[in-house]
Amino acid sequence: MFEHALTICAVALGFALVRTLRRDTRGRGYAVFVAALLAVTIAAIVQGSRFLGVVAIGLGTIGVGLPWLLESGVRIAFGRGRLRTAVRLSGLRALLMPGAGLGRQQQILEGLALLEAGGVDQALAHFRGLADDADEGEAMLIHEQIVSMLFYGQRWDEGIAHYEARFHPRYAALRPALALGLLRAYGESGRLDTAAGLLRALEEGPVGADPRALGFISQARLTFLAYAGASRPVRNALTEERRRVLGLSPASSALLRGIALARAGEPGPAEAELRRVADLAGAADDRIVDASRASLARVGDGAVELAPDLVRYVEAVAGRLEAFLQAAPRLRRTRGAWLAPLVALTIVLVEVARVTLDRGGLGLLDLGAFTPELWAAGSWGRAGVGAVLAGDPLLAFVDAYAVWSGGVFLERVVGRGRLVLLGLGAAAMGLVATWVLEPMGTAPVSGASILAAAIVCGALLLLPRSRTPGMAQAVRRGLAIPLGCALVVLLLAGGGGLFALAVPWAGLWVAAVWAVLVIGLAPAHGRFAGALGVLGTLLVLPLVLGVLQVGREDTEAFLVGRRYDVKAAHGVVLRLPLQFTASERATDPALPLPLLDGHVDGLAARSGDLVQIVVGERSSSGVPLPVELDPTLRHQLDAVAGEVPVALARRFEAMGGDPSTLRAFVLRRNGEDVALVIERDLDTTHTLALVGAPTDAIVRGRGLYAAILMDARVAD
Repeated sequence: MFEHALTICAVALGFALVRTLRRDTRGRGYAVFVAALLAVTIAAIVQGSRFLGVVAIGLGTIGVGLPWLLESGVRIAFGRGRLRTAVRLSGLRALLMPGAGLGRQQQILEGLALLEAGGVDQALAHFRGLADDADEGEAMLIHEQIVSMLFYGQRWDEGIAHYEARFHPRYAALRPALALGLLRAYGESGRLDTAAGLLRALEEGPVGADPRALGFISQARLTFLAYAGASRPVRNALTEERRRVLGLSPASSALLRGIALARAGEPGPAEAELRRVADLAGAADDRIVDASRASLARVGDGAVELAPDLVRYVEAVAGRLEAFLQAAPRLRRTRGAWLAPLVALTIVLVEVARVTLDRGGLGLLDLGAFTPELWAAGSWGRAGVGAVLAGDPLLAFVDAYAVWSGGVFLERVVGRGRLVLLGLGAAAMGLVATWVLEPMGTAPVSGASILAAAIVCGALLLLPRSRTPGMAQAVRRGLAIPLGCALVVLLLAGGGGLFALAVPWAGLWVAAVWAVLVIGLAPAHGRFAGALGVLGTLLVLPLVLGVLQVGREDTEAFLVGRRYDVKAAHGVVLRLPLQFTASERATDPALPLPLLDGHVDGLAARSGDLVQIVVGERSSSGVPLPVELDPTLRHQLDAVAGEVPVALARRFEAMGGDPSTLRAFVLRRNGEDVALVIERDLDTTHTLALVGAPTDAIVRGRGLYAAILMDARVAD
């Protein structure tokens, strides 16, 4: 388990290094720190050093994992208006990330905390002091904060003047939060022509082309319409259901309705609406209450007058807002991405369950792993259930990361139904294709890796600008790099090996082709896309039935019943399932024991266990059969008498055997238990030995191994 944790740590540090180099060129010092940690982790893996491994995991947790959690905490605290808490968490994060260049960010957060504690003037003084010492790039960010502070204090004209003196007129069209404040400032100052130009730049620019920004664009349209005096469209847009779609609080809605009524020349209803703001305000609506009071003082200013071309533009904006709100119920159903994170979490939880249950290779089958033998026997549900089984901690980590990163993107663009069709369909067909095109005997196959490969390929097919024209280049690049890394890892895992859950090439090819058909060639929207989504939704029913089928199966009993006579050495006949393969004497540094002439349990090997069955001549020396067959082990291991595991003895007795005919030895290396040997004399000249490393490997498949010990015989 420690080796798995170390491998996962190395992969996580690799992703963190790529993320650091991509996000901020000023954080090179922190990138060096992460690269050094990655080097230590790799050295620990290569040298097998537990000390270096503990150091790498500890420093990685403190220097990479904990700052990531603190970053999430800063965002949550900032979003809830807990500025002082955000500053403290950010300071701790900066302390844990040496060389990350977070000093300026910390100073900006301190300025926001001053706003909370001492008001606008203190915050402005702080930011103006920072601007004097900042370089050009940092100065732009700081001046944005100064403009925001002036808008916060309702110093509209001063904020507009500061913005126009330091930024291009269309700069705010690329900064959504700044643009919304500037729209309101232009409205308060009566510069509706300028506000219309800014809104037009927002709608026609990259923000307006981003499907995820539809809600923000609609808020901007609503703000413009309110200051233009379009009271009817504003009232229609701020019904209870629609204002929730727009993400506005009751107090914000009342403020916009009041402003629209006042600008339309209806002072009575406007005053009544603005007075309701204080009653509707929540704990975080102090600014909205202050704005309503300021608007109350100008209720009697009369209706705003618009030029004919501006009137036409207002009508057009009202039409686009209404079109969005009419489509909002459908958009809202697919806006939140929860299915992909749920699938990623399921992959991790299934792997945690596998490790916790500690059933070895049988645990893979119990949790739904697909094998050609079980599929041929009628266990069709494994084609679906196996889609969330990785079978290896490292693969589970990579699969979950790929599903989370690419799946969230796909879910938002093409919807949940097509995401299910892509992932579950690719996994099911890829597993079945393994049985047809790439016979792998009894080797269990990683369905989660096929599912992850399909999702990664599908997401990469949507990244070109022609498929998602509204996506910012930074977001596109931010998805391409980690998804590409995940795909490389999955390709390197292709084919599988003796001690890794198989990721078949046939499954990976099916995943890629299916992604091209479902995502690459199919349109993102329209009737055909809707039909694909419905088809994906229908796949949930056979998946549920498959879970019920797999849950009722007894895989150990299946293996016990599906055994065949195999001739071993010295004329001994063994009854073995297909998962056992013949082995020859060989030494492998990766194995705790050398391989002997006999048979190896391939299913146990795929969970990291080594279980061998060897046959030899009976010896009276009291030395375990493996040591008798390989004399070199005498200089490597100490053999001491042990006890037959109770669970194995009970199974052996239940099958009609006498547990007293079994004897056990523990093989130790440097005082550490390495393996357990269970021996049974078949007659006066032949002995059968069951060797398990680690010592509890035999207990994990006790029913199967008891049956093998029981049924072994000397041929007539």
